[in-house]
Amino acid sequence: MHNDEERLYDPNDEEASLDNEIAQNRDATSTTTESIPGENDDNNSNSTLPPSVEGQPVIKHRFFILEPAVFLVFLAMYLSGTVYQNQLLYQTCIYVFEYNETQCAPLLGVERETEEVQHIETQVQPYVARILMARSLLESIIPAIVSLFIGPWSDKFGRRPIVLTTFTGYLTGSIILTILSFIATKTVISPWVFLLSSVPSVLSGGTCALITGIYCYISDVAKEKARALRMVLNEAALCTGMMIGNVVSGYLYAATNTVTVFAISSGLMLLALIYVAIFVIESLRPDQIHSGSKIREFFRFDLVKDLVRTCLKRRPNYDRSIIWLTMMALTIAIFTMEGDSNVTYLYVRKQFEWTLKDFSMFNAARIVVQIIGSVLGMFVLRRLLKFSITSMNMIAIASCVLESTVRATAIYWWELYVGLTLGLMRGIMGPMSRAILSHVAPATEVGKIFALTTSLESLSPLIAAPLYTIVYNATLAYHPGLFNFISAGLYLLCFTFISIIFGIQKSLGHTATYQAISS
Repeated sequence: MHNDEERLYDPNDEEASLDNEIAQNRDATSTTTESIPGENDDNNSNSTLPPSVEGQPVIKHRFFILEPAVFLVFLAMYLSGTVYQNQLLYQTCIYVFEYNETQCAPLLGVERETEEVQHIETQVQPYVARILMARSLLESIIPAIVSLFIGPWSDKFGRRPIVLTTFTGYLTGSIILTILSFIATKTVISPWVFLLSSVPSVLSGGTCALITGIYCYISDVAKEKARALRMVLNEAALCTGMMIGNVVSGYLYAATNTVTVFAISSGLMLLALIYVAIFVIESLRPDQIHSGSKIREFFRFDLVKDLVRTCLKRRPNYDRSIIWLTMMALTIAIFTMEGDSNVTYLYVRKQFEWTLKDFSMFNAARIVVQIIGSVLGMFVLRRLLKFSITSMNMIAIASCVLESTVRATAIYWWELYVGLTLGLMRGIMGPMSRAILSHVAPATEVGKIFALTTSLESLSPLIAAPLYTIVYNATLAYHPGLFNFISAGLYLLCFTFISIIFGIQKSLGHTATYQAISS
């Protein structure tokens, strides 16, 4: 049980008596000196906290740390995500194409469309796809640059400021979106104005900074053997928030209106921020945090140089190759997911005439299957059958290939549900890939490697959004789902990368690093 617990500094322990500190120091020292013969020092330092020194606070065990906040913020995102796209369709219909409110109302996704409305949507969708593409680009360029500074900076000044800043950015953007949607009920405004809601989260680093902060935090507090499990639990919290947001979104929207949905989303993000501010403590000990100006240190370019040197330097055996193959597999996977998400809702509306409720229920079912697959994967394949981290990753990517292939050839709506069933294990790809990185890289370099990885992931929509938008618009008239073939091919490339790592692992399994990713 203790393998799954997290180790964190608790400021309240500063008031502990000197006698207790000395006693705990003796315990920690004896634990360290009684380590198993033959284990190297790096493994011992990962699995056991260094003994406290006199005058330093004690480290306590906790289990749930970031999961509730991650759940709330992704619940808020997905509660408003599809409603946001419907609002863009409606505003574009009225403002750009100058149809009346009666003609444009069905584009809000609450009721089924007539043939006339379907004709209008065929005109409106390509324009909205360009707005969504611009949003993807906006949310990619700046966060990708910011992420290069975040990893090295957080190694010096802690992970908590990064998480607080990104949550604040999301809250501010959600408030702006609520205000804009309220203004839109009083007067007609351009759909491009809604991009203003993305600015605060972009300036605070966006999802790129959030993922970097979360996974650096997990690497700090989770024991080595429990690291992959902790990452999967974080992914489960994220997916649960997505699932509930997707399910509730359609019903809440049908019962209320756009402003109410966005306001509730803002309230959930406020709760997430309050939770982090009150309950999430810094993962680095006070003696590990540097002094000096945090703002000035953030913009030091030598931090970026150090990050690049860390990721490019020569390493024993094939460690550098494994790091880059894993990073590229993660980047291509995110590229594919971003491209898919940019046009999937438009695709199911066009191909299967789905409403917002239909799409919400499909997404919810997909996430439920993904969570079940993650749990089965960790506790059946990983714990009972002893599948390696690399093998689990290959199974996850194979699931993605199968799902995309079925979606590409789907003629009837129920075939999409067949596809999501085949994608049962897709949810563990990200956690398993990051677990590989955390095992191959030394603890002092994990933050830098995660930062570069998330930066590359954030840049991927720069190409994915235009590519998928161009393909979708070009094939809209005769095969709207053709973009899924691109997704299947890209996932197959990811599978090839991880297969190479699997081959390296098998040929050099005697080394400590490869034993870790093959255990």
